[in-house]
Amino acid sequence: MTDVEPGTRVAATKAGRHAVIAEILARSAVRSQAELRDALAERGVHATQATLSRDLDELRALKVRGPDGDQVYALPREGGSAAAQTSEQEQIAARLQRWCAEVLVAADTTLNQVVLRTPPGAAQLLASAIDQSVLPGVLGCIAGDDTVLVVTRDTATAVGLTARLLALAGRERPQPGTTAEIGTPQTPASTAGTNHAGDGR
Repeated sequence: MTDVEPGTRVAATKAGRHAVIAEILARSAVRSQAELRDALAERGVHATQATLSRDLDELRALKVRGPDGDQVYALPREGGSAAAQTSEQEQIAARLQRWCAEVLVAADTTLNQVVLRTPPGAAQLLASAIDQSVLPGVLGCIAGDDTVLVVTRDTATAVGLTARLLALAGRERPQPGTTAEIGTPQTPASTAGTNHAGDGR
């Protein structure tokens, strides 16, 4: 791959941006998304933090311990050792838990489908984390702006998945036929247990 000199304008495509990110992570110790954004800017690539979050998820970037002991981003390597693969699986599980805790707003189940709600712009992050986790019985995800549709093999899998994702988000499984809402600024903890079925108007 040809080196990208600082200040060089790179085609503003996802593939091109991913290639530059991969090169940066291979050559430098990047400890945060802010550092990555600065490194990209030096190469003429400008991206928002939300875009970088999606890029890192799509590239399956992991936080690993660097030579100096700091946690740095790294991309998974093909054919790694069993220990490395176990570490990667743990990182993927941790990523799913983090995104559930941070962006899962509500969850509902209907037959073999699970409908997940997130803040605007966060649905693709959660869907990506679910896809990468390769959960048993999950056929696939479709993400919009603030909604993720997860299709499972059967109703039992959908109910189990809903309970699992809510547990990762720190909530209990909802009662049948109800929507479980995660605490948000519009749903203070003091109102826990109140029926919000009529909210949202």
